[in-house]
Amino acid sequence: MALNPYFQQGTPNEQNLYQDLINEQIQMYGVEFVYMPRYYINEKTILKEVSSSSFESSFPIEGYIESYEGFDSGYNLLTKFGVRSTAEMKIVISQDRYQNYIVPLVAGNTGRNVDPTRPLEGDLLYFPYRDLLLEIKYVDDVSNFYQLRKNYTYTLTCEPFEYEDEVINTGITAIDDDMQTAGYNATLVLTAVGTTATASVSLASGISYINLLNGGVNYTADPTVKISPPLASGGIAAEAVAITTSIGFTDSRRVKDIFITNPGTGYTMTPSIQFLTEDGKGSGADAVVGISSGSGVGQISLDNTGSKYMVPPSVTFTAAPSGGTTATAVSILNDVGSVQAIRLTNAGTGYTMAPTIQVSAAGTIGVGTFSYGEIVTGQSSLSTAFVTAWNAPSLTLTARNISGDFNVGEIIVDNEGSAYRLHSINYDDDDAFNSGDEIEAAEISVVDFSERNPFGEV
Repeated sequence: MALNPYFQQGTPNEQNLYQDLINEQIQMYGVEFVYMPRYYINEKTILKEVSSSSFESSFPIEGYIESYEGFDSGYNLLTKFGVRSTAEMKIVISQDRYQNYIVPLVAGNTGRNVDPTRPLEGDLLYFPYRDLLLEIKYVDDVSNFYQLRKNYTYTLTCEPFEYEDEVINTGITAIDDDMQTAGYNATLVLTAVGTTATASVSLASGISYINLLNGGVNYTADPTVKISPPLASGGIAAEAVAITTSIGFTDSRRVKDIFITNPGTGYTMTPSIQFLTEDGKGSGADAVVGISSGSGVGQISLDNTGSKYMVPPSVTFTAAPSGGTTATAVSILNDVGSVQAIRLTNAGTGYTMAPTIQVSAAGTIGVGTFSYGEIVTGQSSLSTAFVTAWNAPSLTLTARNISGDFNVGEIIVDNEGSAYRLHSINYDDDDAFNSGDEIEAAEISVVDFSERNPFGEV
């Protein structure tokens, strides 16, 4: 038998009244949430899996928590990734409020190409009273079963949000700050504009070069270099240092470089050179020494050690007069990026006056500031990363969602004109949401590994 035709089973006025009453009840007895739609960044074409997504917009909306206890009982699962909670919260929101307020702002946006007329599974709700992010797991749009031929609410089944390297940049500090250390963050140490080292030289008629003939074998440390003194009275013995390097994957070392630290004075004949060790281990190193036929570079004095060098700077001297040999040298950096010493590789010959020494400039890049949510790019590698924190005093940038491999020494830039040179990068950062370490520590304190345990480890 058909429905009674004399009753309309719901008129628009009745439906609107019913909806208004529901809206009023939710606004009176509910709480305010922040609704955050999920936008897809990358989606697999075959299985339609979302490999990366973002939450970059937010909308306040009122909701009624169905359970007076908040979360239902649920249960906790101990997984290899840590403890996972299955507690659920059911939240009722108004269909009218969602469709008339949120849908027009969300519809048509890139990465939101699924049905925008209702909340979607995977979207987030922020619960400010608990400073808690909830993920929508199921949307029930027929829970009240068509009163007056219409549904009026959505019932959202939510669980605590489990972060998986999503980009969260809503502009709401209370939400974004919680995500700054979430996931796997890399630490990028940058360098700013540095100061250039300066030095001065004096002339001396001593040795001009030391050429390594044989690096030897079986050295355990850098040997001491002993150069015989000049025969002339009043002369000063030359000094040098030897640098060793490993031979293959063994503990044996050989001499790699010899640097002149003091060319000495008064040499008229070629001196002898010896390589001495304290432990008596290592042999075979041999070199030939050349003396200056005229004045060469003597002592090098560092007037300014400079700062913020990424690599040892190059060292150049003004050319020697015709018939002479131009001096050459290398610089050595300390751990903080300053020039520790300048070592002669060739003192040069034929100088009539002290040459000018020039050390190449330190880093000239270092300007601006980074902020949460920015995308930074390496200019040579074209790698990108999402900025989570920036410490200006230490020039330390924390970032996640890294695409590609950054190159040490390249310039890191953003879209606002900030630019710094990358000094080092550490990918081994702790995940704030990973409780595996705490579980392992607790396990060790509980499990008996002693010998009295027949099933333990001896």
